[in-house]
Formats: sequence, structure tokens, C-alpha cells
Amino acid sequence: MLVFDKKNFLDRDDLNEDEFIKISLSPGNVLIPDLYNDLPGRSVWLPASKSIIADILKKDELKTYFGIPDLLTSNFSILVERILKKKILNSVSLTKKAGNLVIGIDAIKAQLLDRKHCLVITAKGAKSLPKDSVFSYKSVSCFENLFDQKDLEASTGKHKVKYIGIFSKNFKKTIQIDLNKLKGFIENH
Repeated sequence: MLVFDKKNFLDRDDLNEDEFIKISLSPGNVLIPDLYNDLPGRSVWLPASKSIIADILKKDELKTYFGIPDLLTSNFSILVERILKKKILNSVSLTKKAGNLVIGIDAIKAQLLDRKHCLVITAKGAKSLPKDSVFSYKSVSCFENLFDQKDLEASTGKHKVKYIGIFSKNFKKTIQIDLNKLKGFIENH
């Protein structure tokens, strides 16, 4: 499903903008993911799913909408994945600077006892979080196997980082939206 007008998100209860990726067309007729919502020109929103986007790119609907005979879309899903990862890791770094991030499973558990909201990111290859524990609380969101350990180390400036916990409701919300979008690209590899 394509969304051609941002007003549709306000008019329809079944559409949630957080589940879509905004794309714009460059002057060279290349589709550009506008994940920061700052590109000029006409845009369209696509579901945040690698397989759905691949199907949409095979059809003529986008060419018709943008009024061009061909779209250059090579490596579009890879580009979306890279931009999302960079955006999330930059947000993790900002969260650390703001003092709302803890590193390590024990530190996360200790903070969970005092605070209500938490977002936990687990590196690829790290032990999975126990399902029947504090990590299964409704206010705790866990994302596993989306980043390599080296990515988490680079964003936190620490070594041997396998688990990070974000304890700011605002940071949690914005990062979680992007993590959900990223899942739509990584789970379909």
C-alpha cells in the first residue's frame, strides 16, 4: 500500500505513519529514503517492509505518480537499512550523553527496578533475554539481533557492549519507531 498524501495518516485510523518510510525523488530520478523528513519535493510513503517495497518497486505505480518513465532503485532496501542503523546508533549516542543509557544486563535490571520505561537492545550473538523476567513487562521493549556488538561499542564509546538499556520515555519512543522499521528490513534477509 502506498500513501501519497500525509493527510491520509490523519484521516484514516488504519494507517500509522510510524509504520511507513517516506521516500522522495531526486532530480536524477533516484528514489531517496527521507528518514529525517527533510527532503524537498514530492514524496510518497511505503510500508516499512523490505519484501513489500520490493513488490511495489516492480510495479508502475511510482513511475506514474512521479511522472517519469523509469526509476533508479538499485540497492534501495540496503540504503534504507544503512540509514536507519546510522540514525538509531546516533540516537543511542545522544541518549548516553544525556545520561539515560546503561550498559550491561545487570545494570539494566537494576535500573528496571526504579524506572518504568525501558528499551533494551541486544547485540547479535549475545544471549537472549529471559522471557519470564523483568524484560517481559509491558513497559519494556526488547530488540535483539539487529546490530553487531561493534556497532553498539561505537555508539556508546565502550568495549564489550552486548546489552544497552535506554531509560528515557522520549528517547525510547523515537528510537523504538526506527527499530520497528529496521526490523522490517532485517527480518526479511
